[in-house]
Amino acid sequence: MIDTNFTLSNIEQDTIGEIMNISMGAAATALSTLIDRKVTITAPEVKLVSGSDYDSKAFASAVCTEVRYQKGLNGSNYMIMKQPDVKLIVAILSNSKEEPDDGALDEMHLSAIGEVMNQMMGSASTALSSFFGHKITISIPDVFEVGKLGEKIMDLNLDTIVMVRFKFTIEDVLDSEFFSLMPSEFTKDLVKKVLNNGHQAETKEKREGGKKKKPKPSGAYRVDEMSNKTANQNQANTNQNQVNVKPLKLCSFDDEQEPVSAEYSQPSFDLIMDVPLEITVEIGHARKLVKEVLEIQQGNIIELDKQAGDPVDIIVNGQLLARGDVVVVDDNFGVRITEIVSRKNLFKA
Repeated sequence: MIDTNFTLSNIEQDTIGEIMNISMGAAATALSTLIDRKVTITAPEVKLVSGSDYDSKAFASAVCTEVRYQKGLNGSNYMIMKQPDVKLIVAILSNSKEEPDDGALDEMHLSAIGEVMNQMMGSASTALSSFFGHKITISIPDVFEVGKLGEKIMDLNLDTIVMVRFKFTIEDVLDSEFFSLMPSEFTKDLVKKVLNNGHQAETKEKREGGKKKKPKPSGAYRVDEMSNKTANQNQANTNQNQVNVKPLKLCSFDDEQEPVSAEYSQPSFDLIMDVPLEITVEIGHARKLVKEVLEIQQGNIIELDKQAGDPVDIIVNGQLLARGDVVVVDDNFGVRITEIVSRKNLFKA
């Protein structure tokens, strides 16, 4: 049964939807960068479900990712993605030309989607940090078959769960949906933080002498901000203040002015001589697919793009400065300079 003591008002449901829209928008951007395809996660739909018999039929053949918040928020969030969607994403990442089958997921799939969810939820946490105004961090997401989710819900003794359904599309290859399940206590904490921020913002505005306005429901300020509806308010606040504007008076620049002293026209490197620079020596690079990186084990050899005997690159301040040969000096590695490439970009940011 759903806990009748826990309810969400319309403004609270809108708040949850907007928060998840912001975080999942950042997650979609992260996934889009990983698979090099346009990804959209939109249209959050919020509703309450019973913890004892949550809608498991909707999650058949799915994968659950548990996101535990370590700092800034207290609790966990469970992201549920359909198994065929997981296989499709992993196939794109591994550049596989084979069509994903309907078989069970193996360790490679779970490991790959775990890293994908780590990137997605890391970006989502960054977006939430910006929204709340304080740092929010997560632990490494735990990925498992959705069948274990029921056991976790029973262990946590959750009477009510907030379920958010998202529309999930990947350019030209996928039109699907996925879900986010949030315990009622975590949802209460999330809504409370948002509404408190909105109340504090309204109080600050009144304290700074803003025009007295018709009271809003608690938290409306923050929700309006998420919906980009504060532009008119900012314009109104601007018009309230009378600004004394004076014409800008410029001094006259004529030919009779004294020339700038040569003492100040010449650059002085003495000012930066004590600035420390980091020197890095690179022996080569390698480019691997996500699938190949996941298969790396102790004892494997990674082949670089340089042959034995080729000079190494000497990087200063992120710029290639010189090349040289590796030598040993008193049991330490060193580099004998054989070629100076350029000092032109050495001090560029």
